[in-house]
Amino acid sequence: MKKPLNVDKTLNIVIIEDEPISRAYLKKLIKDTRLEHSIVQELDSVSDAITYFSKNNMYDLIFTDIQLGDGTCFDLLNTVEIEKPIIFCTTFDTYAIKAFKYNSIDYILKPAKPEDIKTSLNKYWSFQQSDEKEYLMRMDQMLGSFVTPNYKKRFLVRRNHKLKLIGVNDIICFYSDEGQTYLVEKSGSNHTIDFTLEKLEDLIDPDQFFRINRKMMISIDEIHTVEDYFNNRLKIKLESKVPLDLVVSRNRVKHFKNWLKGVS
Repeated sequence: MKKPLNVDKTLNIVIIEDEPISRAYLKKLIKDTRLEHSIVQELDSVSDAITYFSKNNMYDLIFTDIQLGDGTCFDLLNTVEIEKPIIFCTTFDTYAIKAFKYNSIDYILKPAKPEDIKTSLNKYWSFQQSDEKEYLMRMDQMLGSFVTPNYKKRFLVRRNHKLKLIGVNDIICFYSDEGQTYLVEKSGSNHTIDFTLEKLEDLIDPDQFFRINRKMMISIDEIHTVEDYFNNRLKIKLESKVPLDLVVSRNRVKHFKNWLKGVS
């Protein structure tokens, strides 16, 4: 168990999070640490955050998601100079190294756990009590703990009693059906593979493949057109013809658009 927080002042916190449920959950986790604190501002967009931080400096710490409805928090950080410490709290681990180029003291993957928040806040107070040289040394240590991901480059499949290697550049998409996961080649051939889509999200380069809904991941190289679809969704047509319904679920639309734009 980590040592308890030992502070003698109220910590003024700004939260940047566009999902109300995630924002409420984060506030509960912070409250559960029993730290004397005040949430001085809650923001849910890049534009609102730029306006706020351009005029306000009366806070101590920022908790921020990375992907927001109108961009990423990096759009904010590249627009307004923020000198206060930042704790990133996000679904994606692909931004970790970039995040530490800013005033980051921690990078938490959602769903955050109570111990994650407590550890991050302990880091904040520890950094506050250290001098600049020690602070830089600790930042170097944290950056060194992140290893460049080694994404999967090929899959070994079996077809007609033979083994075949398929490179990721030759894959149109992955999809799941009735508990089985399939890989679709550019030739149109389907192959079963022993990975769930959840596992593939960790194995495959997120710049190349995106999970558009609960059952489908597609390659960016295969996208031909993207059209508006009913219920605020998007429909995708691929370069290769596949008999699959390619619809971006509503809760993935904003992330999909950011992915298409190469926002990172």
